[in-house]
Amino acid sequence: MSPNGRLVILVDNEALSGFMNEWGLSIYVELPDVRILFDADTDPNVLKYNAEKLNIDLQSIDFAILSHNHRDHYGGYEYVGRICPGLKVYVPPDARSTIERYDLSPYVIERNQRITDNVFIVGPFETAYGFYEIALGVIVKDKGVVVLVGCSHPGIDRIATTVKEFTKERIYYVLGGFHSPSYRSLDVLAGIAQYISPIHCSGDEAKKYVKSKYSNKYRDVRAGSIIPL
Repeated sequence: MSPNGRLVILVDNEALSGFMNEWGLSIYVELPDVRILFDADTDPNVLKYNAEKLNIDLQSIDFAILSHNHRDHYGGYEYVGRICPGLKVYVPPDARSTIERYDLSPYVIERNQRITDNVFIVGPFETAYGFYEIALGVIVKDKGVVVLVGCSHPGIDRIATTVKEFTKERIYYVLGGFHSPSYRSLDVLAGIAQYISPIHCSGDEAKKYVKSKYSNKYRDVRAGSIIPL
């Protein structure tokens, strides 16, 4: 493993050979001093299968994050609650009861907040659809900030810009669901991020646009992918 840690895509709409895919998102973050689960897919069985195939012990995570209160991001917390009862899960303001019903302990994010020296959460962002979303940031030594997003309903460019302003660091890598973004949003993102991986709800058009126009920035990942930091 890289001395800075790694990201592992546990669940995505697309999967490498031998892994299960599902409309949903879950990313395991392993850093030298902390282990994090970001979102937990739709189907507990898919999360369990892929984690076991990757030899990832989800009972070892220190805390988890739910980006927003949609089933394709919280469904797998049913499994997490069985194996890690009482685990702290950082949530936006409208997701407390969802996490509580899985025997997990919600911690509501009300403003941009540092969790450790190098880990922070931005938000909550109120969306045009009447719910809230939060995102995870990790500062990687000598590289910059890695940003993980669930569906980016508030706009991927808005989230990344907020992270940059909050940390005063350069954006190294942005990964997650971009929710069928406009070309303009992707252009703004490409202007501030070194690497970009649109997955989950981003859509084929967004992937093709980034891969074609910003081929030096595009990284193709899916369930089963391991990304050294």
